[in-house]
Amino acid sequence: MWQPVPMHRLPMLLALSLLVSCAPQAPDDVVVGPAPVRVASGPDAETDLLAHTVVALLGAEGIDAEVVSFADSRDARQALELGAVDVRVGYTGESWLEAIGRADPPGDPRASFQVVRDHDAERDIVWLPPRIMDGLDTPPANATFAFVVQGPPSIDADLQTMSQLATRLSAQPDALVCVDQQFAARPDGLSAVLSAYSVRSDRQFLAASPSEAVLGVGAGDCIAGLTTTTDGRAWRAGLRPLVDDLQVFPAFVITPQVRASALEQHQRLRSALTPLPAHLTGPMLGRWNARLVGGEPVDQVAGDAAVQLLHAAGRVLDEDPGD
Repeated sequence: MWQPVPMHRLPMLLALSLLVSCAPQAPDDVVVGPAPVRVASGPDAETDLLAHTVVALLGAEGIDAEVVSFADSRDARQALELGAVDVRVGYTGESWLEAIGRADPPGDPRASFQVVRDHDAERDIVWLPPRIMDGLDTPPANATFAFVVQGPPSIDADLQTMSQLATRLSAQPDALVCVDQQFAARPDGLSAVLSAYSVRSDRQFLAASPSEAVLGVGAGDCIAGLTTTTDGRAWRAGLRPLVDDLQVFPAFVITPQVRASALEQHQRLRSALTPLPAHLTGPMLGRWNARLVGGEPVDQVAGDAAVQLLHAAGRVLDEDPGD
């Protein structure tokens, strides 16, 4: 269904259109190679890291690429649709909400991927298929909500799943859980989680933003805190995300979106990008994000990330970009 474009977004869209239509043309007698593959980066550290990792993966295959930064994820998506960029690392749940306009992204990674893949196929945008396995330690990386707990030697380090946390909370009615106020107020938020896992809704919760939740769990004020599976602050603090074994949280599977025309122009593009959807896991991304939180440059972390993905894919570089 057509919807009007908000007035405040018109300048951005006009700029993207000009970027596509007004590129300089080479003289007829000058032979030029293909233009660099343009990779969209979003406003946050994680999407910027993923964009730089894609550039490093492409560089390992001899494909020239560059990062194009956007201040808003919707603008990055528009740029992909208009052809101002060629590749963008997408999140399936985000596309359900923003591109498709549906407020019910499923928790099942397969169902989440299939719908966005089919939706964007009509727009000449290809989602590279992730290697979907079971568990946080296997592909695909799913940057969804997660309750995190302390690792060893904490007495709660034995917790692995949300169902186990629900059992622990039933046995410890005074134990606190740190939860974001906005999530607690949403009908599809905390109340849905409590209902699915049969946790009493009248128990006390401690209001905390994701960053405050990480601090609260680390300090022992909360048995668990709500953030995301790939939160670099949580991984840096030694916290571990619990498996959402009932798949209550919406899936945010991470995999590249590529313009079909770019795949036709660059024959090795699909192969060069494959290590990311085939081998990226939540813990891998969480640890890379933790390095960013620790102040390491994004180029250094992205180079190491690309090497790790290539090794997982059985590809060995002649010279690692850093270790």
